[in-house]
Amino acid sequence: MDVLWTQDETRRTEALALALKQLRVRRGLRSSEVARAMGVGLRTYQRFESGALGLDLERIFAFARAVQADPWGIVFAADLGSESFALHCADNHAASLLLTMLRRFDRRSGKDIAVLDPRSLVSIFTRSFEQISERAQRLHADLEQWMFDEAFADPDTSED
Repeated sequence: MDVLWTQDETRRTEALALALKQLRVRRGLRSSEVARAMGVGLRTYQRFESGALGLDLERIFAFARAVQADPWGIVFAADLGSESFALHCADNHAASLLLTMLRRFDRRSGKDIAVLDPRSLVSIFTRSFEQISERAQRLHADLEQWMFDEAFADPDTSED
């Protein structure tokens, strides 16, 4: 069964370092600017961005504030061994929303999860993630259709 901490330390560090650098670059920021925003020295920041400081939650959250990204997306990216996960969650904060919803579930009816077997949980989670993919595909298709309609719209029939 696939469980947490499945990545070896080297891959976890690699994914963390790539995610941090790619998020910083995506935001068009220099290392010195992010270091200043985090309140750390440049050398400390460089060690952090290289992954040498590991999964330091306090620094990851400070970094996420500095680059306006999802901090839990960064943490999960490291453990998944998928730096792209941090990029995918950066703007919509999907990983933080997932944890928020889990927290709400736990407060309302967390004991309900105890009566479910692993097979049921896998089925439920799989169906939920499939629904997310289907929704994204519909949105993408709608956007493509809108772009197609706009590209071939007759300029003489445009509304004033």
